[in-house]
Amino acid sequence: MTTLKNINALPVRTWRRLGVNGEKLNIDFPEPGRFDIELPPLPDGVTPADESVFVCAEFKSSLGDELATYSRVHANAGVRLRVAKGRRIGEAYIARYKLTREAPVLVDDNVIFAEANSEINVVIVYDGAGDMPGFHCGLTRVIAENCAVVRIALLQTLGAGTRHFSDFSAVIANGARVELTSIELGAGAVYAGCHMKLEGGGSEARADTFYLGDGDRTLDFNYVARHLGRATKSEMNASGALFGACNKTYRATIDFVAGAGEAKGAESENTLLFSESSRNRSAPVILCGEENVEGSHAASVGKIDEGKLYYLRSRGLTEAEAKRLMVSALMESATRGVPESERERLRGILSEKIK
Repeated sequence: MTTLKNINALPVRTWRRLGVNGEKLNIDFPEPGRFDIELPPLPDGVTPADESVFVCAEFKSSLGDELATYSRVHANAGVRLRVAKGRRIGEAYIARYKLTREAPVLVDDNVIFAEANSEINVVIVYDGAGDMPGFHCGLTRVIAENCAVVRIALLQTLGAGTRHFSDFSAVIANGARVELTSIELGAGAVYAGCHMKLEGGGSEARADTFYLGDGDRTLDFNYVARHLGRATKSEMNASGALFGACNKTYRATIDFVAGAGEAKGAESENTLLFSESSRNRSAPVILCGEENVEGSHAASVGKIDEGKLYYLRSRGLTEAEAKRLMVSALMESATRGVPESERERLRGILSEKIK
């Protein structure tokens, strides 16, 4: 049994009584067996990325160094893509992982390296059926060189018996942009971290997250946008709904480092509560080491607005239909960049869960 003391730790600690500084977990790390997956063929202009891409990149784990190391050392799967300079890959590259009783443990180490002026869309699907015990620990690292564009969607629909860890880290150069879409619809326990380092001047980062908490699930998030370059921009949006006795914590930190003049960062959260037994904790943080910056955060946590509910019911919808529509609208907003075929699949899963 391994004790992890700093899961999803805030960059700067706050009052301990608030319970948002980080999580302590006791974990039996499973020994990953073989995990067979047939990845799509590489598009023209894309080659496998090797370890040489990390020579100058310094990644920071938001989830915790122990889990990041475990993913690198024990990986039994992974997507590794290097996009050639100036190449624009139009069609999304979709990788699908499915946990089964024969292969219940997945440890994936994913690397996307976009050379200057290139563009790529990557979708990674994590799926698993039923309440069977399972374990997933994923590490996704992105390097976006000058003026590159990388869009990543992590779509998680694992079974309720699975413990899920997801660690996303990006290093973004001059004029580059990285967009992350994270959908958390499954797993019994979810721990997700995201650290985006805006190193280059004029670089941009965006993270859109949607979560659904039902039963007694645990949802724990830690998102960080660290501004180092001048005139950088970041935006982090999280939305979702909590049912039953779900326990959810969301941390979002915008860190303006000295020298990041004219940087702008914004974070927002919108959580709908459908149960008095659910527990929601939010920790929006803005750190300023530079004066000439703009930072904002907003949070809306509570029951559905009665005025909106009345309006929808006056148009012929039942109360249950109106609530389902409002939850679905939150996910639709978060998945704007996801291919339509995957959005349709997610709609079906969400509809089934919130019946």
